[in-house]
Amino acid sequence: MSYVRGLAGLVAISSMVSSAMLGCSAGTENQGGAGGTTPTATGTGGSSATFMPTTSTGAGGPTVGDITGKVLAPEGTIPISGALVYVTASFPAPIPDTVYCDRCVEITPTTDYTFSKPDGTFDLGVHATGPMYLVVQKGQFRRIRAINVTTGMQPADAALTTLPGRTNQAAGDSIPKMAVRVGQWDSIESSLQKLGIAPDAFDKFQYAFPPNANDPFSPDKLLNDYNTISKYHIVFVPCSGSSGTTCNDGTTGSATVKSNLQNFVEAGGRLYVTDYSYDFVRQPWPEYIDWRDQTSAIGSACLTGAYDSVAQNVDPGLEAWMTAQGMSQFSVVQSWTAIDQIHTVATTDLDNKPAMVTPKVWVWADTGQGVHPSTVSFERSCGRVLFSTYHTEGAGGATLLPQEKALLYILLEVSVCLNQPIPK
Repeated sequence: MSYVRGLAGLVAISSMVSSAMLGCSAGTENQGGAGGTTPTATGTGGSSATFMPTTSTGAGGPTVGDITGKVLAPEGTIPISGALVYVTASFPAPIPDTVYCDRCVEITPTTDYTFSKPDGTFDLGVHATGPMYLVVQKGQFRRIRAINVTTGMQPADAALTTLPGRTNQAAGDSIPKMAVRVGQWDSIESSLQKLGIAPDAFDKFQYAFPPNANDPFSPDKLLNDYNTISKYHIVFVPCSGSSGTTCNDGTTGSATVKSNLQNFVEAGGRLYVTDYSYDFVRQPWPEYIDWRDQTSAIGSACLTGAYDSVAQNVDPGLEAWMTAQGMSQFSVVQSWTAIDQIHTVATTDLDNKPAMVTPKVWVWADTGQGVHPSTVSFERSCGRVLFSTYHTEGAGGATLLPQEKALLYILLEVSVCLNQPIPK
């Protein structure tokens, strides 16, 4: 048995013909999910005019057809790299509704599957025809659609392969449950909407004026109440602060907040933090990252001026994806913190076994005092933490900035299943 995960945008996938495969979804594929019903014969037609048999990534032997297409972000134009694409006779089990340990689940040996390329395209060789389900998934973004698989070449309509912008289980659409602790200076909620996520498809925790202690969407409620934070798969804590350059908004050093964040990540949550909110990473997990000028005081590493830099030493998968969109080079702007160094940490993996974890560096930048990591992520038990020195939204605008695309790519990568660590 070999283990394969939905992260093909980072590494070349080879030698995958095996007795089983693990994909990034919840539950075992052949459990039937919605009762294992036979799908209605819908979808695109096929043609055998130019078909040449291929070898399948899943089942062995010659194929009888090829489903081709392109995986796109919910907004409909941005390609998705490394998405898992497969066909199955059974409707996959639903993704859990709250935080959970996202293990790459086993797909049966006869399942045909592949991964999208950096430009989002895929070519899925199939060994059987008839009514099936086409599943397209990246992390907890998943679209399931009925399709009539035919012999020969079969282009899949973009409507089948565009990731959803909201959850609709009845239609076969799932997205992660997301909460945004609205930041003072980095509007990640705007970036999510530009990616195609419906404004009402994620929750915003934002201070009201005058403050309401009973407000269920108070930022304090999100971080101080584990029953609240555990309802989500991804929690965003973008650049914030309430007292100038001290970066101290009054909750960063709370023992309860630290414990809740630790428990959320260890249970399988993904925590996304940018810039001045860095203490929401440093306080719960001080051993992974050193920030410039940090002392024991909360907010000590906040710089008094921003720096911009051309992205350097970019992760190969990210670079290939950006290049596929005509952006061979991009800049990261509005960094108000700087990482000095990262450290390898002795911790435990999702099976509670000893593990040595070194934060993965996705992007480096010239901080004015040399080239240092700018975007990093690390694993902790079943979850992951992502930190970026620069803002997601940057200067804002109606379209996604290159640095927004870069961070959203990384976010999707760190949200995939966790049986194997992100390749270094």
